[in-house]
Amino acid sequence: MSTKARYENGLLRFYESTTHETVNVMAPVWQKYDFLGPALDLTNTFTVRDTAEGDEALVADAGNGIIGLSLTATSEAQLAGIDWGDERQFILERGLNFEARFRYSVIPTTGAIVAIGLCGDHNATADTVAENIWFRSDASGALKCESDDTTTDTDDVATGTTLTTSDWVVARIDCAVPTDIKFYLNGARVAASQTFSHATAGLKVQPVARINKASGTGVGTVELDYIAIWQKRS
Repeated sequence: MSTKARYENGLLRFYESTTHETVNVMAPVWQKYDFLGPALDLTNTFTVRDTAEGDEALVADAGNGIIGLSLTATSEAQLAGIDWGDERQFILERGLNFEARFRYSVIPTTGAIVAIGLCGDHNATADTVAENIWFRSDASGALKCESDDTTTDTDDVATGTTLTTSDWVVARIDCAVPTDIKFYLNGARVAASQTFSHATAGLKVQPVARINKASGTGVGTVELDYIAIWQKRS
């Protein structure tokens, strides 16, 4: 494993050559959350989105710091998620990138929907979130890409990657060109034949990770190792 660098979108990004984890970016606006410590900081970082038995909690004694988002088998609507409480401080056209390392320690089953990436204001129903750019899974470990700018809705584009419970993945979304948003898994571009376009270059978004179900006994657990996000100053 070695650290390499790339000059992208006018920013110098340092990354691990094997895992493709971004370790630093020479960017005016740069945040990386490792979920370290005894509890999730709900004052200065994230807001939890919690319905019924949906749960958000740091994993005990987990190396690097990990947060788990989980649903139970109780037959009811559940949501477990984190975002910035609708504080939308990131702008697509400013070279915005989102990155997260995650796995499914419990593979999502019937009715469970996972979404990890960027979005506009929160809605309990994933498909009703007005603006989104994210990786998604529906009742399986298969990862898909989606984007929606309220006009152009591009759903369920396959990445060709299906996670098992032993697979960690580094997922990155490059929004520097809002009319040609790019998705990456472990450093390789995915869904490249599909154009993901947002008409509003100045759209403001927030980071999000969530799992929910509208009803039923479906389960699933997302474990997040880190979330990183960066852009040029507006």
